[in-house]
Amino acid sequence: MNKFNHDSSVIIFVSSLLLLLFLTFSQRTFSQPREYKVITEGTTKGIGYVNISVIGRNIGTVTDEAGLFGLDFAELNDNDSLRFSMIGYESGTYTVNRLISDPSSTVFLRSRVYELPEMKVVYPRGKDIMLGTPVFSNALRSGFSDNNLGSELGIKVNVKKRMKVKDISLNIGVCTYDSVTYRLNLYRLSEDETWDNILIKPIYISFRKTDIEKPVTLDLKNYSIFLEGQTIITLELFRELGEGKLLFLTQFFTGTTYHRKTKEGVWTQSPGQIGMYLHGQSFR
Repeated sequence: MNKFNHDSSVIIFVSSLLLLLFLTFSQRTFSQPREYKVITEGTTKGIGYVNISVIGRNIGTVTDEAGLFGLDFAELNDNDSLRFSMIGYESGTYTVNRLISDPSSTVFLRSRVYELPEMKVVYPRGKDIMLGTPVFSNALRSGFSDNNLGSELGIKVNVKKRMKVKDISLNIGVCTYDSVTYRLNLYRLSEDETWDNILIKPIYISFRKTDIEKPVTLDLKNYSIFLEGQTIITLELFRELGEGKLLFLTQFFTGTTYHRKTKEGVWTQSPGQIGMYLHGQSFR
């Protein structure tokens, strides 16, 4: 009788263990790559080119033009959190478990209202300033290490006097694409030691491979961009470009180039500064 009870207990234990393993496997199996959509809260409008980053990890992507993106949960842990960020919207954070259990496969972001500080410009005309270094030698070239969506590449500058930005120029050495478009980002070091994007609407810079024989310049005067203090200026790969490469003319002894894989990733540096520079006007 005791032997029978013992065997029954073993059978029950093994059955329970198999059921637990089946449920765990099933949850992961059915939560393999799924398509989601990021939309504006209160509407059905998709938000294009939203950054999606796993907090604390170098994993991320960007939504397409319609706000769609895919997630492969095999790469994620149940307790991972994903941050959704886009200029013009409040950032949102979703856990992996929340995304798996949500049958709507929808992420909502709330539109953001920016409060613009009052700026007083004192004339006479301010001093013209250039930040960054033009590079015209073709001896050294560098660029994005891969074509991962959300990757950024740029320079760091120290703006000692507040300035209004007039334009940005790029010295391109190689462009194998017929045409490209990148997103411009400007990050200022805040008091809590984080890098905050100061732009209030997205800015994109486009050019063709036939344009790189001279500096590629984008006029920024109408955006009313003001810089002060430590600033990182980057170009971001925000949509698929296909096979190809873009390389900047690079000067080895003038500084370093900054890059990171996602918005939540850590900035890393490589020797040599790419040909990226701003023109502006200082004021008080």
